[in-house]
Amino acid sequence: MYAATSVFVHGGDAEVRPGWPTGADQLSVLLQETGMLPSGARLCKIDFLARDLARPFVHPGAVLLIMEGPKVVATAVISDVLDPAEGTEN
Repeated sequence: MYAATSVFVHGGDAEVRPGWPTGADQLSVLLQETGMLPSGARLCKIDFLARDLARPFVHPGAVLLIMEGPKVVATAVISDVLDPAEGTEN
């Protein structure tokens, strides 16, 4: 399990928001690695500590940046969204 902060990419933010992504609204995220793709990309289950704040942005194809402090350490693309009734991960 890995905990970090994350920022959803909305398109064009870098051009119009000075200091982005550091100055963007950040959400605490939990990642659990579940496998790897042949390309070397990691598959992870992702959950948010503030699910209600993240929910409007969570959909297949959504892109988020995983951050450690002001540094972007990974880019994630959401491929599937679980119904909260099916499990604890989003």
